[in-house]
Amino acid sequence: MKRTMVAAIVAVVFAAGLIAQTRPGFAGTWTLDAEKSVMPQGRGAGMGGGRQGGMGGGPVTITVEGQKMSVTRAMGPSGNTMTTVYRLDGTASTNTMAGRGAGGPMEFVFTSTWNGAKLVTTIAGPRGPSTETRWIDADGTMVVETTRTNPQGESVTTKLVYKKN
Repeated sequence: MKRTMVAAIVAVVFAAGLIAQTRPGFAGTWTLDAEKSVMPQGRGAGMGGGRQGGMGGGPVTITVEGQKMSVTRAMGPSGNTMTTVYRLDGTASTNTMAGRGAGGPMEFVFTSTWNGAKLVTTIAGPRGPSTETRWIDADGTMVVETTRTNPQGESVTTKLVYKKN
């Protein structure tokens, strides 16, 4: 009986360790690798439209505290930043983002789940749903692939590749 209990405890600890190992470490500061990224041109290309899918050209800083991941993007030379919060436990988080023109700020609901070593986030917002998949590639780069339907009803995928600083 004692041997069975010890074996069960070891199995649970080992399985928990394997699960933890499959979760990549996104924390750090990342710089966009424009050459490796695939960014459709024109309005509505990515979440926010534009040349880089609304993500700005500056660095991305990611912090992880427990089940909360915060992604802060530098939005070009203006020095402005935008922070998006992801809940890593499957609960939704609401993020308010600046809108263009008279539309004003818009709310987006992010719900993230793990698919192995990939963080898959569904994003519901005023422009319709999108899906973001984030992972660390074998070469150590972070890949963020976002698929959404553009205003013309076409499925558009943006693939942003980041190098860790």
